[in-house]
Amino acid sequence: MMMMNASLSDGPVARAGVRRLVIADDSTEMRRFVRRAVGLAFADVVEVCDGRELFWTLLRARFEAEPASPELVVITDVAMPGYNGLDVLDAWGDDAGRVPTIVMTAFPSEQVRARAALLGVTLLAKPFSLTRLRRVVDDVLETPGGASGAGGD
Repeated sequence: MMMMNASLSDGPVARAGVRRLVIADDSTEMRRFVRRAVGLAFADVVEVCDGRELFWTLLRARFEAEPASPELVVITDVAMPGYNGLDVLDAWGDDAGRVPTIVMTAFPSEQVRARAALLGVTLLAKPFSLTRLRRVVDDVLETPGGASGAGGD
């Protein structure tokens, strides 16, 4: 992972109404990196290590959310044990496109890009810099409806 000259404390600015970040990755190091890079912009950060745990976390969040409030942002890896991140988002249904979601992958194939676009989520190719991660998080937080598309890197 390439690190640019940026401080971990120079993260995205918190947005009103965005309370919870869910980070899903089977790598403890990647979850820690994402949390330290952007976690201060959120009131609550939840880390999960596989697709099954991500699915149940999203399901619980659906029932806890206040109507018309963007309370949740999801950053998930594609390749995880159990279910991959795109499969979880697909199973989650219509909410996947309404919740600001960033999908990270080391293998941004055309198939992965097409699925991300179909789900209405942002694709972020690994490796990425701290600056790039923060820019993508800022973009999805500023975009009405959540996702900024699947353009990614």
